[in-house]
Amino acid sequence: MDDKHTGTASVFHDPHGWFHRIFINEAILSLLLVLCFIGVAYTNFASVRSYHYWLWVIPVFAVAAIVSEWSRYKRNEIDGYAFVRQQILHWAAVFIAIKTIFLLNQIGRFDNDATALSLLMVLSLSTFMAGVYIGWRFVVLGLFMSLATLLVAYMEAYMWVLIPLAAGIVLLAFSIAWIRFRRHHANAAKE
Repeated sequence: MDDKHTGTASVFHDPHGWFHRIFINEAILSLLLVLCFIGVAYTNFASVRSYHYWLWVIPVFAVAAIVSEWSRYKRNEIDGYAFVRQQILHWAAVFIAIKTIFLLNQIGRFDNDATALSLLMVLSLSTFMAGVYIGWRFVVLGLFMSLATLLVAYMEAYMWVLIPLAAGIVLLAFSIAWIRFRRHHANAAKE
């Protein structure tokens, strides 16, 4: 009863198994949401000093995108080389765009507020576009970042809106993962 297809223990411990893939994707979403939340707050309070933070976060997003799709590569659903190349080019372009925004700030073409908003919009759009290729988690993250940008632009007390929104996204993601896990486990038990 505890074989690869029906046993609960094997579902939790198989590194290539369904539950493991879903857990990793939800953990990645949660981590990226936390990084975005910190970045939005930091950019709002110290837009110019947030430069190094965002340049550090971009490679984290790139690695997260690759890791989140690695299980599809292992199942031969995608060409791993093409996907990694696509993600490296995508996030390298984002890195260059962020550096350009900060250069415009340094030469006086963008003030600090315009720098922060432009930075957040580039990141939200690029995250959303990555989600078009990767999956709904990055789409939701891009939409969250876009909403956060609007809230930063219009509201001073935006943090109290973002905290429940971020918590709701994480809760929704884990709920969907749990429902899928239970459905998968129930179907495996029937077979």
